[in-house]
Amino acid sequence: MADQNTSNTQPTEHKPESKMKHIVSFGAMILLTIAAFVLVLRDVVPVAWVLPLMLGFAVIQVLLQLFTFMHLDQKGSLYYILFIAFGVIVAVVSAAGIILMP
Repeated sequence: MADQNTSNTQPTEHKPESKMKHIVSFGAMILLTIAAFVLVLRDVVPVAWVLPLMLGFAVIQVLLQLFTFMHLDQKGSLYYILFIAFGVIVAVVSAAGIILMP
């Protein structure tokens, strides 16, 4: 009885985290935030490009946060990624429905 298989109780293996990964990711997010402010405060690009560029910066920041600080790049996080993708799809469809309502 003492030789029971305890492999099910072992935690899943994770990639080793490095402080440099977090620092670089955080720095990139700060730079993207500053770039968004500069786009709004100064006439760097045409007005029609400001919103698409800011949305692009926001998407990049969300991906950096999900994969760096919420560890979605770890093994076994496929379900979380699927749930997040489904939530994004529901949000986009809901927003489009509200915008397009007569």
